[in-house]
Amino acid sequence: MSGTRRSVGDGGGERLPDFLIIGAMKAGTTSLFRDLMTHPRVFFPLDKEPGNLCDDRVLTAQGRAEYAAHFRRARADQICGEASTAYTKLPVYTGAAERARALLGPGLRVIYLVREPVSRIVSQHYHEVIIRDLEVEDDINVAVRRFPRYVAYSRYAMQAEPWIAALGRENVRIVVFERYVRDRKGTVADLERFLGLDPRPDLVETDRVFNAADSKPGHGGPFSWVPRLWVYRSLVRPLLSQEARDRVRRLLNRRPPPRPAPPTPETVAFVLDQLDEDLSRIARLVAEQDGRSDAPPLWDEGSVVARYSGRTTEGGPS
Repeated sequence: MSGTRRSVGDGGGERLPDFLIIGAMKAGTTSLFRDLMTHPRVFFPLDKEPGNLCDDRVLTAQGRAEYAAHFRRARADQICGEASTAYTKLPVYTGAAERARALLGPGLRVIYLVREPVSRIVSQHYHEVIIRDLEVEDDINVAVRRFPRYVAYSRYAMQAEPWIAALGRENVRIVVFERYVRDRKGTVADLERFLGLDPRPDLVETDRVFNAADSKPGHGGPFSWVPRLWVYRSLVRPLLSQEARDRVRRLLNRRPPPRPAPPTPETVAFVLDQLDEDLSRIARLVAEQDGRSDAPPLWDEGSVVARYSGRTTEGGPS
């Protein structure tokens, strides 16, 4: 990509994304969004997840203009990106990869984060308990069996394959969340090179953790409606730093509820059984990306089982 800019229209100077962070939900997309934002030549819109590619409207002249409006503040020397996890929420949202190719071209770069699936599901469930914008069951053991979205969003190969088919393997970078956490600066430097930038990992603040569920404010506070006002969104918010916008959000929303009980060992086994074949496929995709001929599992199943049974294994999570 070499830092080139995209434009649409007949010389109007409108901008569209050069790259996307497409998910997975609760797999570190907010942290990566903030880490890449530190690079002076990266522009992200005020709305982290505009989600325009979820609907065919984006392929119309009006829809394209609405999408481009998110990037109108980008400087000429910046590349544009956005981070919408809905782009890997099959089967709820379909066709995002095909729309992206049609609108943004075959050279679009895409970053997809994947996380140990049971932990990702636990985090998704807590997120939904906090925001209450979907039908949700407080008992995660019931939720994962009642609502197919929990397992579906962890079918990482199923979610990634349409993007690989649309854009080619070389334009889709799969990032394993646990590796990213262990080496944020190294991962960010690698991704900045992938995006055609001179790496600036020195700007990444590794002591900051973004969107951690325990510190995330809930919705529904007495003044939670304020950020939805036109005067705030259009006039005030663009003048605030990201840190100031975070403070406003924390002040206006209620504190999150306690975490629900973790899944039982039976539920963990159910999830891993449902995902068995897909996890093998995503391991092969990552091995191919890493230039490996073998494809070891991305996560140790024994450690996952032990974690949720209250035991630990040597070298595994506790």
